[in-house]
Amino acid sequence: MAQHQSFVIVSLPRTGSTYLVDYLDAIDGVRCLSEVFHPNEIMLRHHRTSDRGLLDIGVRDSDPLAYLQRLEQDVGDCRWFGFKHFPRHGAKLLQHVCANPQWRKIFLWRDNVLEQYLSFLLASAHFGQVTWGRVPDEARVTVPPNVLLDDFHTIERNYMMIEEALMLADPGHVFALEYHDLGRVEVMRRLLDFLGLPEASIDRAVAQTAGKTGSGELKFERGPNAARRIANYDEICRLLLHTRYRRLVENTAAPAFA
Repeated sequence: MAQHQSFVIVSLPRTGSTYLVDYLDAIDGVRCLSEVFHPNEIMLRHHRTSDRGLLDIGVRDSDPLAYLQRLEQDVGDCRWFGFKHFPRHGAKLLQHVCANPQWRKIFLWRDNVLEQYLSFLLASAHFGQVTWGRVPDEARVTVPPNVLLDDFHTIERNYMMIEEALMLADPGHVFALEYHDLGRVEVMRRLLDFLGLPEASIDRAVAQTAGKTGSGELKFERGPNAARRIANYDEICRLLLHTRYRRLVENTAAPAFA
């Protein structure tokens, strides 16, 4: 079996993590899978396997580390192997890969928790609870004000779980980037360099996904703007005005709709 450089994307839903999985997997020599340890299914995304055991949740959950080693062997001849992992996929495994120096850690977060939460609500309303993709741009949703802060705090607690696990890692084995960084050429260059890709591979990856020459931007479609997609935006602004989250709604206003 070829020796892999293993990496894990540690993140939360609606942070651009699927975009990052697809971006990395499209690079020659890189195999990046999705939510391998999702509680309800095994989401390999870019990998097709003939090993039925790798599709068995019972096999996976009985010994996650043995399963991960078996999966890594199954992907075969690639130089880089990774997957994405959320805290609810397993806190012990999160801590293990963070503490293990053989794993490179990519921490992806979204600074605007309101837009992250909005994206979650839009996807849930549009797709249900099965498979989520990008929500149509015209979709709008009413944000329930009575649970908004509780849900914000739940998101923050999950980020704290990731950060506490990352404290177990050598700082040189962690690359942190924010949602908007996914569209920035120089940040993605540094990420690929962090994983150890050769300069030629980095140049090809950037060239294939770059926008206008010299723009410094990649083809990354940013998610929903809260002011345009929240039907009761004025109400949410009033609710957040005297909280730590006021910065997310200051100097914004809900657009007028005909």
